[in-house]
Amino acid sequence: RQQGHGRGGRSSSCRSTPCLAAMVFENAQDRKDTWLMDDDEVKITYETFEKAQNCGTAIIKKEDHTVGNLVRQQLLNYSDVRFAAYQIPHPLDHRLFVRVQTADDTSTPMTALQRSLEDLHDEFSHLEDEFNKELNSHMQQSSDPFSG
Repeated sequence: RQQGHGRGGRSSSCRSTPCLAAMVFENAQDRKDTWLMDDDEVKITYETFEKAQNCGTAIIKKEDHTVGNLVRQQLLNYSDVRFAAYQIPHPLDHRLFVRVQTADDTSTPMTALQRSLEDLHDEFSHLEDEFNKELNSHMQQSSDPFSG
């Protein structure tokens, strides 16, 4: 007679037949394929969104919600951007769709996206410089950089 072990416990039937968890991991993608670009892959493509004026969608491969939210927020800081949003179609589909609409023809959605990526790059470079400066200062004062 088999007895269940409650939620999350292993039952005796799992020993003789493949478990669902084991089958899931057999079919899982190689983790590096979720972020490492192949030599022939293009990182960003752009498609015009015909249903709205001055609107387009950038498809960024192998990025996730972290980048999507940063780019969306940066785009919304610009006065010439009317709309910015992102979407990830499925957790196993490693593409990020960023839709941008600009207020008029003076700025295209792709130039706004490019400006946002450049500004984010500058912000993170500054953050890295400040972090390294503080770390070096702390290391000169102490042999253990992580001591209180």
